[in-house]
Amino acid sequence: MLTIVEALQWIDDRLGTADRARHSTLVGHAMRSLAEIVGADALLWELTGLCHDLDFDAVAGDWSRHGIVTAEWLKDELPDDALLAIRSHDHRTGITCDRPICRALKLTDALAIVTDTLGPETSAVLQSRNAADQLATRFAARPYLVSLLVGNAEALGVPLTQLASILRHAPPSS
Repeated sequence: MLTIVEALQWIDDRLGTADRARHSTLVGHAMRSLAEIVGADALLWELTGLCHDLDFDAVAGDWSRHGIVTAEWLKDELPDDALLAIRSHDHRTGITCDRPICRALKLTDALAIVTDTLGPETSAVLQSRNAADQLATRFAARPYLVSLLVGNAEALGVPLTQLASILRHAPPSS
C-alpha cells in the first residue's frame, strides 16, 4: 500500500503547489480525523483523501473522468474501497457509493470547498445552532455542497460541531 510520503510525492508531481494540492492536504487531514472518530482505518482514509484529486489537471475539465483516472493510476497502490471512494467522490462520473469511506470523502471534499469560500468563518458557522440553514443560505447557488456536507455527516453520525473541531487542527486549504 502507498505510504503518506509517496502520496505527498504524487501530489507534488501531479498538482505541484497549486490550490488543489493544499485542498488535497486538508481533505487528507479531515479524512484521518473522521476515521479516528468513527473507528475506521485512519491511514487508509488519509491516503484516500490525499490522493482523491490527483487527476484534477489531467482530466482537463472532463469531470466525467475525474477520480476514475486517479483510481487507474493507483490501482496497485490502494485497496478497492479507497479506489471506489476516489472514483465516486464526484457525482459527474455517475459512480455511486454509500460505504463509510465514500461518504467521508464526499463530506471532507465538500468541507474543504466550503472552507475555501468562508475561510476562518467556517468553524463558527458549523458550531452555530442553525448551521445547516446558514450553509444553505450561503451556498444557495451550490446546494449540492450543503447536501454532501450535512447529509454525509449525519449518515456517519458526526455532528457539524465536530467538523469545526477538525478544521481547527487542519492545515490551510488555500
